[in-house]
Amino acid sequence: QRSAVSEYFDSVSKRRLPDASHFNQTGAGFPDVAAQATNFQVVDFGVIQSVDGTSCACPTFSGVVTLLNDLRLKQNKPTL
Repeated sequence: QRSAVSEYFDSVSKRRLPDASHFNQTGAGFPDVAAQATNFQVVDFGVIQSVDGTSCACPTFSGVVTLLNDLRLKQNKPTL
C-alpha cells in the first residue's frame, strides 16, 4: 500500500491537496471514516439479502451524516 500512496502523492497536483498538516502522510492510506459493511441486511424486491462492501458502508455513513445535519438544523446550527 505504501507504493500506491507514494505514487498518488507523486502524481497528484499539489494544489489539489490540503495543507500537509491536515492529512496522514505516512504511506498508510486509510479511510477518514468507516462503517459496518459485512453481512449487511438489505431488502431487494421484498427479499432480505446479506451483502458486503463499500456499497453498504457509503449509504450508511451518509445516512448518519444526514441525521446529524437534521439535528443541527433543528438547533439553528449549520450543517457539517
